[in-house]
Amino acid sequence: MIKYLSPTSWLAIALVALLQTIALATMVYGRVSLLSSGREITAEVIPVDPRDLFRGDYVILGYAFSTAEVNVPEGTSQGDTVYVTLKPLAPGQWEVVSVAGAYPSLAGGPDNVVLKGIVSYVMRGAEGEPLKAQVRYGIESYFVPEGTGRALEEKVRDKKISAILAVGASGDVAIKALDVDGERIHQEPWF
Repeated sequence: MIKYLSPTSWLAIALVALLQTIALATMVYGRVSLLSSGREITAEVIPVDPRDLFRGDYVILGYAFSTAEVNVPEGTSQGDTVYVTLKPLAPGQWEVVSVAGAYPSLAGGPDNVVLKGIVSYVMRGAEGEPLKAQVRYGIESYFVPEGTGRALEEKVRDKKISAILAVGASGDVAIKALDVDGERIHQEPWF
């Protein structure tokens, strides 16, 4: 016996499909917007433990500002979102200026940049010392075309690679491209 759907059922199915399409379009638009109009900064990539440097078709990338433990506000826990203000030291080199639980209203200067990150772990120091934490930004791994990872792994070890990052007004950050010996390679597709 074949049952037919009522008009109300068809309307409900169409509404669910429309909502799913809107959600997917919003995610794609956010990524495209970040990569196309986000502030572009360059960050030197530093070597990470060689045992984890290359797995499959992606490389693990480390940055001075992401491998250092930073002072965080009291009450910060693992998994919290934090906003890290960086200031440029030299081309490709960034230093952490401050960490806040909310997007800072004043970033401290026109050259400074604010990145949104997630606290990986928190360490409590001695009595009276500030909390320290490791922060991840979602830019620590990068997928590369098949068969190119080994060459990039060597460039990372030789410190000849930088990441071109796109930073949005809300602190969102994404890898836009990799720069190897001054040549932009592996441009990230918008979607």
